[in-house]
Amino acid sequence: MLQLTDCGFVAQGRMAAQEGFPPSWQDMTQLEKAADEWIACWRACRADLARKRGGLESLFERLDAAIRTDKMEHLDDPDYPLKHKNGIVQAIHLLNLVGLHYSRFLMEIGPIIREIALEEGRPARVLELACGSGEFTLALGRLARKKRIQACFSGSDYISEYVELAGQKAAKKKIPTDFFVLNAFDMKDLEKNSFDIFFICQSTHHFTPGQVAKMIAQAKERGAKAFVSIDGRRSLLVLSGLLGFSLLGLRPGVLHDSILTGRKLYSEQELAIIAGIAAPGSPALVTNNLFTHSVLSVRFDLARIIHEKSYR
Repeated sequence: MLQLTDCGFVAQGRMAAQEGFPPSWQDMTQLEKAADEWIACWRACRADLARKRGGLESLFERLDAAIRTDKMEHLDDPDYPLKHKNGIVQAIHLLNLVGLHYSRFLMEIGPIIREIALEEGRPARVLELACGSGEFTLALGRLARKKRIQACFSGSDYISEYVELAGQKAAKKKIPTDFFVLNAFDMKDLEKNSFDIFFICQSTHHFTPGQVAKMIAQAKERGAKAFVSIDGRRSLLVLSGLLGFSLLGLRPGVLHDSILTGRKLYSEQELAIIAGIAAPGSPALVTNNLFTHSVLSVRFDLARIIHEKSYR
């Protein structure tokens, strides 16, 4: 319903015909601006088209516009107490456990991991961006070991307290993962070719289109073979599910962030557009996992193969 796919494709086609796609950029500052402006214009074009068509498309577009927000979640508020943030993180962890999300997420990223491990003849090196206190990184490490998936997992976050806490959890649970401080918007100090896959899980909606584009582009610059984003699917089903879960938790902070999360999620076409701007020529696929999560996979390694074949 909130995906508005038909109007979205028409809007993208009209904009591409008028302005060209993807827009050109030379550095991260230009990329961030280009992605933010393109998504803003695309949303406006889609809204105008839907409202002119009328009927259900106009109704759904107005509903989507009413729901959308840029308000800050507690997890992003530097002044919100860390102990309360940890409470929200633990609530998300519980939701992932109850919904078997960790196993489902591994099903999405697992084939890419296996492919790269087979191609390289070694375990694939996987880095989570904005990992928070590391629950997903740790879950991946545990599940991959159980399923004998050849991979080494690392987590990174801008907040040092989260990184320290994640490291403590890894040591306590004896899971072979490591964590370090990293600004996901400025990875120039990260050694090139040190990771094969960069991924971000359930955090993409915290960032602007331009910031997401910078993550993708810098992952490519750092020599990654793939970038994967897994986040909630923009839909009334997910929004209502998050609301229901947060009410069960009886925590105001969880309720606040759950509602904002459901309102801020990206549509699948937005993710595809952002990837197209950030990594021109790299195949990008957006799918949904049981209608609750959107999965963006960008393959930088396949871009080279496609380019070579086109010149044969």
